[in-house]
Amino acid sequence: MADYETILFEKIGSIGKITLNRPDRLNAINVQLGNEMLDALSECEADEEIRCVILTGAGRSFCAGDDLRGMESPGFERARGPDPVKNYVYGVNRWTLVVHAMRRMPKPVIGSIRGHAHGGGFNLAMGTDIRVASETANFAVPFIKWAMATGVNQLHYTVPLGIALEMAFIGDPIDSARAERMGLVNKVVPDDQLEAATMEYAERLAGGPTRAIGLTKSAIYKGWGQDLDTTFDYQAIAQAFAGQGEDREEGRLAFLEKRAPNYKGK
Repeated sequence: MADYETILFEKIGSIGKITLNRPDRLNAINVQLGNEMLDALSECEADEEIRCVILTGAGRSFCAGDDLRGMESPGFERARGPDPVKNYVYGVNRWTLVVHAMRRMPKPVIGSIRGHAHGGGFNLAMGTDIRVASETANFAVPFIKWAMATGVNQLHYTVPLGIALEMAFIGDPIDSARAERMGLVNKVVPDDQLEAATMEYAERLAGGPTRAIGLTKSAIYKGWGQDLDTTFDYQAIAQAFAGQGEDREEGRLAFLEKRAPNYKGK
């Protein structure tokens, strides 16, 4: 396991836990933190013992967004070129790469969110598959306040279009109760119950048929915004691959024998 300076990474049984660890900066993203998140996610994907991943933040905030001071940190100079796409992807906005890594990972990723999830931090939260929030959590897409444009990480597929546009056009934070009503988060709990509620989700997912979960995740994300035929085609491919796994036969036998399945994640 690699040594990290801006995150904490630990294995808890079959769960990988990544904690953004810049609490003095409300876990704002700089180049180093983004790179270390990418490395930790790669470790989680490569480690067959890890079957579920938790992403959270140290202290009172999940992530306050991009660290504007991070523009002076090592690596950002690569972004100072004429190509606006490369400026965006290779500069301080490492969250774009992290979201891609979480979405591509064939394992479920849970966001455990308290305090701020703003800007790039909001996009990190939206990049997780399941989101558990504390009552102190608040969410904002504040880019418009600095005259910046944003696509808001496919937010319009998660909430009604009008609400996505409201968040993007106005930029004010919303509290956890409204976020739950909108479907931005799966569950809201008191602050002191956040870790336990997150672990309950993680343990259940880590004990599930990881191969089938990963293929289902891929099929759902691939089908997002696609036409129905393309969605069904990818679903058929996912089902075919899942049917070749050891867990598929265990699931069938457990059903016939009227017992709980013992999935191995294969």
